[in-house]
Amino acid sequence: MFSKPTIPSDFWSGALFGFMAGVVAVVFVASVVAARLFQRKDIYDVDHWKLNVKVPFTSTWMNMGYWTTADGQPILDFEQACQSLLRQVLMVSGVLDADTTSSELAILDLGIGCGDQSLELARLIHESQRMEYRYVGLTLNETQFRLAAQQPFSKFHKSGFAHGFIQVFQADAARPDKWPLDIKAAVEALRVDKHGDSERWVLGLDSLYHFYPSRIPILTYAARDLDASFMAFDLTLNGNASLLNRLWVKLISIAMKCPIGTFITEAEYRTQLVEAGYDELGIRMQDVTSHVFSGLVSHINRQEAILKPYGISLAKYKVAGKLFGWLERSQALKATIVVALRKSKIS
Repeated sequence: MFSKPTIPSDFWSGALFGFMAGVVAVVFVASVVAARLFQRKDIYDVDHWKLNVKVPFTSTWMNMGYWTTADGQPILDFEQACQSLLRQVLMVSGVLDADTTSSELAILDLGIGCGDQSLELARLIHESQRMEYRYVGLTLNETQFRLAAQQPFSKFHKSGFAHGFIQVFQADAARPDKWPLDIKAAVEALRVDKHGDSERWVLGLDSLYHFYPSRIPILTYAARDLDASFMAFDLTLNGNASLLNRLWVKLISIAMKCPIGTFITEAEYRTQLVEAGYDELGIRMQDVTSHVFSGLVSHINRQEAILKPYGISLAKYKVAGKLFGWLERSQALKATIVVALRKSKIS
């Protein structure tokens, strides 16, 4: 018969010592971390600005902006510049023309961010005295969609557009073949023409160069399936760019997580529009580079100086600022407003 093994007393002594040593080590590490977090020099820091932030934010715009007023003065406010870029696209397209004969307007908006442009569009169209306005906005980002869905569109339903609608969805705007049935139904409803004079537009405000695999699927859908005119702010490759600058542009597209061939010349862009179904005579391109890049760079620099005392970093935007500064100097890419009228409007 085997005897019950006995555990040496020095084992328990060693185990107790190891446990106590572990406790001491944990307390020591915690003390060091706490000391670093609550050093005297940090007590009077300005980190408490986070406790003073008021949400929701009054503005969550995101585009490159149009940084010049109608009388040629510089714009210094980001929200105002973003609104100005939207208005410039609408002005070139003629959507806001006071003498328009169309009482109905339908817009498919590709890449709406947090919905600021959706709300601004509703306000501008309401002021234009259109009888009916139908709008579908798409964004790929879930967080942006949640914020866009909270925009106060209802006030425009109450004050006008009784038979219209304003809807936003989360979807990949570049791939209409992948849209769920509810989104397809909403977009197809834009084709409804109750009075026989409906205007339909597809809008891409500073978003299309991100579209994967390219702009072609949505351009084709806009022209052939939706029978809609097209308006956009986009970046185009300067046809006179040097071979070295064209190589830099390719690298930039990779860094921006865009398709490597996304930046094309105006001539190539026109070809894509024609092949999608638009008439060459209805295509217009306007170079607005001088109103975009330099103003954005200046704003990033100003914002960095303003936020630095609060310990807020604009690291990735500083990189973007240097990129746009190079684009301004090299002219390798051009900031371009693009408009293409549907064939039925031309004829």
